[in-house]
This record gives sequence, structure tokens and C-alpha cells, in this order.
Amino acid sequence: MSSEDKGASLIFFAAGAVMGAALGVLFAPKAGKDTREQIGDWLKERREEGGDLLSKFKEEGLHKKEQVAAALKAGKQAYMESEKHG
Repeated sequence: MSSEDKGASLIFFAAGAVMGAALGVLFAPKAGKDTREQIGDWLKERREEGGDLLSKFKEEGLHKKEQVAAALKAGKQAYMESEKHG
């Protein structure tokens, strides 16, 4: 299984889990007000988790960008030095 297939499988699994949880909450034997509050709380938690995850991805992306820039600079410098001696 390729890494692309694994990523797609993970996305489908997560989407199914979210849908299952939402349906479970909606069909639970509770009053409408209680159910709406529970859904609101759940959505708030997911939104916060999503924000945290997005921040983490941004930080990692910035770090990777810096690594690539440093590698490009080192490669350019090595090329320039090889041209001097070539």
C-alpha cells in the first residue's frame, strides 16, 4: 500500500468516525436542548483541536522551509566553489 493510499484511508476513517459520533449524539435519547448543547460543546472542542493542529502544521512548514532554504544556499555555495576550482 502506497503512502498516498494510507493517507486517503486515514482521512476516510477519520471522516467515518466523526460521522458515527455525530449520528450517535443525534439519535441518543436526550432532550433536544441537551443534545444541542452537547453538539455545540463537541464542535467547540473539535474547532480548538483543529486550530491547534493548524498551528502545529504552520510551525512545521516554516521549519521545513528554513531547512530547504539552508540546503539550497549550501548547494549554491558548493557549486560556486567547484566552479572556482574547476
